[in-house]
Amino acid sequence: MNKAFLFVLLVSSFLPAISQKPLLDGFVFIKGDTFQSGDIVTDSIRNNVRVEDFEILDHPITNAEYKKFTDATGYSQPLHWKNGQIPEGKGDYPVIFVNRTDVDEYLEWISKKEGRIYRLPTTMEFEYASRGGLKDKKYPWGDDNPQGKANYDSKAGSKFDRWQEYLQPARSNKPNGYGLYNMAGNVWHLTVNLLDPAVTPFKYRITNVPTLEGSRMGGSWARGAEYLRCGNQSELSSGIRHPDLGFRPIRQPESADWRIQPRKLCAVSCGNGQVFISWALLKNDTKTTRFNVYRSDSRNHAGFLINTKPIENSTTFQDTDLTSGKRYHYYIRPVDNKGKEGQRSEWTGITVGETENSVVVTFKPVCKPGAVVPVFGDLDGDGTMDCVIRLGNGNYEMTQDPGIPVQMEAFSSYGRSLWRKDICYHDHCYGSANNAPFNVWDMDDDGKADVITRIQLGDSVFVAILDGMTGAVKHKTPWPDMATDFQRSSTRIHLSIAYLDGIHPAVITQTGLYENEVFVAYDSKLRKLWQFDSFAETNGSGGHKIEIADVDGDGKQEVFDGTTCLNHDGTMRWSIYRQHPDIVTINDFLPDRPGLEVYYVVESNAHAGAYMVDANSGEVIWKVNREDDPRWTHGHIGYASDIWEGSPGIECLASRAGHGDIKLVLFSAAGEIITEPFPRHTPIEWDGSPARELLIGNGSSIGKFDGKKVVEVADVQPNQIPNSSLLMVADLYGDFRDELVLTRQNANGMPEVVVVTATRFIGKAYITPTEDRDYRLWLAHNMGGGYPSIYYQELKTPSK
Repeated sequence: MNKAFLFVLLVSSFLPAISQKPLLDGFVFIKGDTFQSGDIVTDSIRNNVRVEDFEILDHPITNAEYKKFTDATGYSQPLHWKNGQIPEGKGDYPVIFVNRTDVDEYLEWISKKEGRIYRLPTTMEFEYASRGGLKDKKYPWGDDNPQGKANYDSKAGSKFDRWQEYLQPARSNKPNGYGLYNMAGNVWHLTVNLLDPAVTPFKYRITNVPTLEGSRMGGSWARGAEYLRCGNQSELSSGIRHPDLGFRPIRQPESADWRIQPRKLCAVSCGNGQVFISWALLKNDTKTTRFNVYRSDSRNHAGFLINTKPIENSTTFQDTDLTSGKRYHYYIRPVDNKGKEGQRSEWTGITVGETENSVVVTFKPVCKPGAVVPVFGDLDGDGTMDCVIRLGNGNYEMTQDPGIPVQMEAFSSYGRSLWRKDICYHDHCYGSANNAPFNVWDMDDDGKADVITRIQLGDSVFVAILDGMTGAVKHKTPWPDMATDFQRSSTRIHLSIAYLDGIHPAVITQTGLYENEVFVAYDSKLRKLWQFDSFAETNGSGGHKIEIADVDGDGKQEVFDGTTCLNHDGTMRWSIYRQHPDIVTINDFLPDRPGLEVYYVVESNAHAGAYMVDANSGEVIWKVNREDDPRWTHGHIGYASDIWEGSPGIECLASRAGHGDIKLVLFSAAGEIITEPFPRHTPIEWDGSPARELLIGNGSSIGKFDGKKVVEVADVQPNQIPNSSLLMVADLYGDFRDELVLTRQNANGMPEVVVVTATRFIGKAYITPTEDRDYRLWLAHNMGGGYPSIYYQELKTPSK
């Protein structure tokens, strides 16, 4: 994403309204419209495109205007300024010898300074402005010969080292029909090509593709007449500073809102010339919010409205009559009850295929065959889910050292590799990649998620915060020592994020599990807050993941050491002393009771069983365990979710006899057995009904529980990926429904992570779970913090 456009997304929401004399004079309002784009001489096909309203400076930025920026910020000055001074008599000349990075910094500065969004024009916006209201003409002034109308090289003899002889003032020559000077000639103008990053070739692992190879338009004093034509453009690498290269910004009109409201927009091909589009309903939307969908063949223009009337009671749309093999781009805008449109969403792109393809994105790490663990978060701050994958590389518990470390590889939301990093060797993670836990969360409130992990640096091991976009270490501190080395094969190391003070994120580490556990809390810069040692009566009570919840409603989150609950300050709140649970899940499971409950599936032989516990007090509400039924020997599998409308509250699943047990028991919220044996199906939100559906197997079909058995739903196949295995389900992209996160082997035997989504219109609209911080915290550590779990959240509609 171009830095200037990313700035629009991240910063513009809090730009202040500043009443002062503008730093730039001469902006012209351009009323948006549809026009035919392209060089009428060289482009055989000229497409109809649309631009929205904008304001553009009537001249390229001058030396005097640019100097206000360098004086205010100390930013480096153009190389032709001697001793920081503008060449004599050149204050009103275009600033030159600036590259795209310099321009991005200038635009960010002036946007913050003036409280309005300034950016470079897209190629379509520049072309539209340069035409000055004329149609089907070569140049901004018409079809006449450019001699005497523009500053260009008519004889192909201009030399770069003699630029002083050719450059003219910024407002030289006659303006075009919009009152804009030098839209052709004098200096090139930097413009933006909003490329689709999902299909743009990788270059040097740089993610900012438009900045790397940006466009320029308008020609210059050093170029011939063909470069002056409207619609003519060429590329220029972002780092180059030329004596014939300048820029002119556009800015947001006071009547417009250029801010981007991310909505997890998602598009997949349905075959037969159709595309399915879905997006998120946000908590600030209202009951009357409707939506418009726009489509374009390029992200450089505003596209065209494709729905005949605003979409209501749904956040999905089926686009039809499309050309197979062609790529289309979409965004959406909310519409209020008066018909006024709001902030647009991000773009999404899709190539129309011959057959249905429910794949949203495929992440392709380079690693040894074996386990991969994905965790999702927004690394680049654009509002969409990126992915960090832990690569086991053969580092499995109680196996020989493979000689390859546990690694991580980070990916953008469209599957581009951002970085990869060695994390830990076999002997420093107790033989298991699971002992290199990681979370993905924004620790410094900059809008971009970091990666928090246990990492080996040299011969020492640290808890570290890594930059999500680069993998560079931002903060580190030594990982706490193990309390005991009782049984290396049973050692477990976990990590999670909690809001202990209700405001700031903290890092919680757990070292040890089956004998003694050491919990340490750190602030967002890894300064130690407290430590808890679970010796004496609570030892061995830890779980396979650190769970977090605000159990007393004071806004401060408590920490769960398995069947023991710690206060936000690290003191023990309560413990049920039931030893080690395999499953711990916390939510408001019982609608008739105030507050939250904890559902446990306890492994330990003496106390194996299912428990429902008051999260605030530790009171055991109900239990079914070995004391009641000797068949309970090893509780291992379970979840709590609402899978049947015939029973109030949630249903609870548990296994009695370990990893291979297929005779699971389904309980009501009150602890009564509904049925047994119950199959190992995974709850999923798929059709918007009050109760969750059940994924059968790896998602080859969907079932619904009718109170006695699971009934398969006809003609529904969520997972269409052959030879794939289910890793987790979660709402990651598009509307409120869950996506399936799968793994499969490619032709080279290496694992891939594939995300698939629903492909059918649904006439329902619910707020996306990702609007809830607790849900996002669950996503941040679900796979990377220990055993994966199922998160249940009741479907919600806007409150107003």
